[in-house]
Amino acid sequence: MARFYRTAQQYVLSTLRAEILQGLYPANTHLRQEEVAKRLHVSTTPVREAFRDLRAEGLVSIDPNKGVVTRGLTLADATGIYELRMMLEPMLAQRACAQIAAAELDAAQRTHEAMVATASPEQWSLMNEEFHAHLVKGEAQTRLFDLCESLSRAARPYVSLSMHVNQDIMASNNREHAGLLAAYEAGDADAVYAQTRGHLENTRDAVVEYVNQWLADDSQPHRRSG
Repeated sequence: MARFYRTAQQYVLSTLRAEILQGLYPANTHLRQEEVAKRLHVSTTPVREAFRDLRAEGLVSIDPNKGVVTRGLTLADATGIYELRMMLEPMLAQRACAQIAAAELDAAQRTHEAMVATASPEQWSLMNEEFHAHLVKGEAQTRLFDLCESLSRAARPYVSLSMHVNQDIMASNNREHAGLLAAYEAGDADAVYAQTRGHLENTRDAVVEYVNQWLADDSQPHRRSG
C-alpha cells in the first residue's frame, strides 16, 4: 500500500476510482469484493467500505441482486453538481472566514505547501480535501456544511478525472489556493466568497472539458470490460 494513504480503505477507494476513470472498467462492469481484495492485498472490509464511497460519488451502483456495478460519468451530473456548489460553498467559506482559528489557518498553509511540492494526483487529491476542511472547520456542525460536504464528495470523481487527463490543473488550483489563503489571512470575507466562487467556476470549466474528452475516449474500442 502506498505510504501516503492513511488507511486501507483510502487506498482501495483511490485505486478503484482511478481505474474506473482511466477506463479500465466501463459502465455496467461488475466489481467483485473478493477479487478486488485479493488483487490489492487487503481484507474485504476496506473494499466493502470503498464500494460505499464509490456509490456516494456516483461511480458505482449497489444492488442486492446485481451486486456492485460501475456507472458512467455524465456531463449533466458534473454541471449540476457544480452549479449547486457555486451557490452554497461561497456562503460556507464566507461564514467560516469570520471565525477561523489560527491553528486551522496554519494547518491549511502547511497542507498547501505540501500540495505544491507533490506531483502525485492521488496524493494531491487527498491533501486538497484536507486543505478545504481546515478552512471551513469552524462551520462543521452546521447544516450548510453537511450539504457542501455531500456535494464535494459527489464531485470527487470529476476532479480526479480532470487531473488524470491533465495534471496541469494541479498547478492552477495551487495558485488559486494561495489567493484563497491570502483572503482568509486578511479576514476579508467578501474576498473569500469571491475567491471560492471563482475557484469553483474554474474547476467546473476544467471538469466539463475533461468529461467531454473522457466521454469521447470512452466511445473508442480500446477499453476493456471486466
